[in-house]
Amino acid sequence: MNISYFKCLGLYCLSLIFLLGSCKGKEDEKNYRDSRALLVYIAANNDLVSDAYNSINAMEEGMDGLDADVYVYAALAGTSPKIYKIIADHSPEIKSRVVRSYGDQDSADPAVMKQILETMHAYVADRPVGLVLWSHATNWLPNTPIKLMSFNNDHGNKTDLKDLQKIIPAGLDFLMFDACSMASVEVLYELREKSKYTIASPAEVLSTSMPYHLVLKDLVKSDLESGLRAAAETYFNYYNQQTGLYQSATISVINNQYWPDLANRVHEAITAQPIKTVYRDNLQRLDFDDKSPSAGFDFLDFIAQNMRPTEIEPITAIISKLVIYKAHTPAFLGKPILKFSGLSCYVPSDLNKWVHPYYNSLQWSKDSGFTSFVKE
Repeated sequence: MNISYFKCLGLYCLSLIFLLGSCKGKEDEKNYRDSRALLVYIAANNDLVSDAYNSINAMEEGMDGLDADVYVYAALAGTSPKIYKIIADHSPEIKSRVVRSYGDQDSADPAVMKQILETMHAYVADRPVGLVLWSHATNWLPNTPIKLMSFNNDHGNKTDLKDLQKIIPAGLDFLMFDACSMASVEVLYELREKSKYTIASPAEVLSTSMPYHLVLKDLVKSDLESGLRAAAETYFNYYNQQTGLYQSATISVINNQYWPDLANRVHEAITAQPIKTVYRDNLQRLDFDDKSPSAGFDFLDFIAQNMRPTEIEPITAIISKLVIYKAHTPAFLGKPILKFSGLSCYVPSDLNKWVHPYYNSLQWSKDSGFTSFVKE
C-alpha cells in the first residue's frame, strides 16, 4: 500500500432472483424490481491501478453470501477497459464475469463516461440504483489555469464538474465518491438533483479506498438511509483503528433534499450583511496533502468566523438535517482535525483570482450569494 497516493470514485449494481411459480413468482418479481443495483465506475488508467485491483477483489469478497447485482466498469492501466459483473471470490485474481470489453478509450472523456453509464444502467432496467465513482479527484478546483479537474486522471485528461452534472443520471438512490475532497458545498450542490443521498469525503481519501468487503452489504440494504449510515460508519471505524498515517479518514452522508434550504439561508444572511472582509488564515483546513491543488475549509468554521452570530444557529440547524452522518479521525496524515461540519467550502484568495470567474459560474456560488465576495 502506498500512502502517497490519493483517489476518487466509481459505481455498482444489485441482484435478481427468478423463481418459477404462480403467486410466489409474482411476489419474487416485485422484490427483484425493488432491489437496488450497484454500478461502479473505476477510472484507474493511472497510478491507482494496483489499488483498483484491490477494490475489485474486495468487492468479490464482499459478495460472499450476498444476493446482489454489482456491475463495475474498470479502466485499468495496462489492460483494455471492461465491464464486470461481480461474483463472489476469495482468490487474489479477478474472477468476475466480463460482460463487455472495449478498445483503447479515454475514461475521462464525457462522451465515453456517459455511454458507459448508460450501458451499465441498461443492465438493471428500472431498478433503484446506487452509483460509485472511483478515481482521483480534486473537488471543483482547477489543476492548471488551462485544464480544470474535478474527477479522474486518464493520461492527464480530467472530467470537469459541470460535465459530471450532465453525465450522471438522475433518479439515483445514492451517489458515492470514492475519491478525494468531493464533499464540498460546491460539488454536492452542483450534483444535488442526481440522487437522494450522497456519500463523500471533504478531505483526501487514502488510495487503500473503501473496505468494500465490509460495506457492500450495507450499500444494497433495503433500508436506504440506515444502510448508507452503516457503510459510512464502517468506513470510519476501519480507518480509525489503523495506526500511524493510515489512521486518516473523513466521511459524510448527505440528505440532498435540504440543499435549497441551506443555499437560501446563506443567501439571506449574506444579503442582510454583506461579507466585505473574508477571514481565512485561522480556518480549519480540510485538505491535508501538501501537493493537493484543492483548498477546502470547514464550512461551518467559515460561517462562524465570517457571519453574524445570529446567523450561525439557523445555518447549523439546516446542516444537522442535511448532513445525516459525519465522522473523522483525530488527525489526517498527522495534521489535527479540530473542527468538522462534514462539508468543505472554498474561501477566496487573491492568488486564485484567475479561477474566480469559473467559481462564480457554479450553481452554489450563484444561489448562496458566495459570488458577492468571490471577486474576479
